[in-house]
Amino acid sequence: MSRHAWILILAQCCFFPCVCAAVPLSAQNIADRVGFDQHLSAVVPSDLRFRDETGSAVSIGDYRGTAPIVLVFSYFGCSTLCPTFIASLVQTLEQTDLAPGRQYVVLVVSIDPHDSPALAHSKKAVYFEQATQRNNAGAWHLLTGSRGDIASLTSAAGFHYFFDVDSHQYAHPAGIVVLTPEGVIAQYLFGFEFKSADLKTALSAAAVERVSSPVQRLLLLCFHFDPVNGKYSGIVMSALRWTAVAMLTLLLAWLVRISRMRRTKGDPYVK
Repeated sequence: MSRHAWILILAQCCFFPCVCAAVPLSAQNIADRVGFDQHLSAVVPSDLRFRDETGSAVSIGDYRGTAPIVLVFSYFGCSTLCPTFIASLVQTLEQTDLAPGRQYVVLVVSIDPHDSPALAHSKKAVYFEQATQRNNAGAWHLLTGSRGDIASLTSAAGFHYFFDVDSHQYAHPAGIVVLTPEGVIAQYLFGFEFKSADLKTALSAAAVERVSSPVQRLLLLCFHFDPVNGKYSGIVMSALRWTAVAMLTLLLAWLVRISRMRRTKGDPYVK
C-alpha cells in the first residue's frame, strides 16, 4: 500500500469520529428550539425584578450605568456543563486584567424559576473555587426570578431554551451576551470557552457603546453531558459536523494535489 493511502486512512480515522460524535437530532428537533437570535442594538428591559445570591431584591436596571455587562444564562441546578463553563469564565475574565466592577459586571441569570437565592449563593462559591482573585466575586451577581421576568429577559436577549421532561434538564445554548453600560446588546460570544483577548476586546468595545456585527452561529448546547465519562450524549453540534466534513474535503484535495505533483516528479513511493 502506498504512503498516500496510509495518510488517507489516518485522516479518515482522525476526522470521522469527530463527525459522528454529534448525536442526530431527536424527534423534538432540538436545533429548532434552542439557540440565540442576535438582537444587536436592542435594549434589555431595566425594570425586570430578580433576587441576587444574598436574597436582596434587585432589578436589571440596578446594574446599568457603571460598566459593560456580561450576561450569562444558566441554571443553578445544572449538573452538566454549566458549572464548568462559568468557572472557566471566571478565570478568563481574570486573565483580561480588566477591573471587576469598574470595567465589567457579570450577571448570571437562572432560567429555572425554581432556583433559590440560597442555591445561587452556594453555586457562586463553587464557581470561584479555582479563582486566584477571590475579590473579583463582588462583580458577579447570580440572579433568580419568576417565570415571567425570566421569559422577558431571555426573549429580549434572543435566548431560546426548553425544559426536557425525560432528562429533567434544560437544553440551552452555550454563550454570553455582552451589553453596554446602558444595557444595549453589543455583542454575542458563542461556545463554552473564550480567549481572554476576545473577551477583553468585546468588553472594551461595549464600554464605548460600540455595537459589533453579527457573528456566525455555532450551536453548542449544555444538555445531557456525562461529567463522569466526559462524553456528550445529546449535544447538537451540526456546525462542528459540517466543519469537520469541510476540513476532510480540503485534506483530500491537498493529498490529491501532492500525489499528482509527486507522479510528475517520478516519486518512487507513488504507485
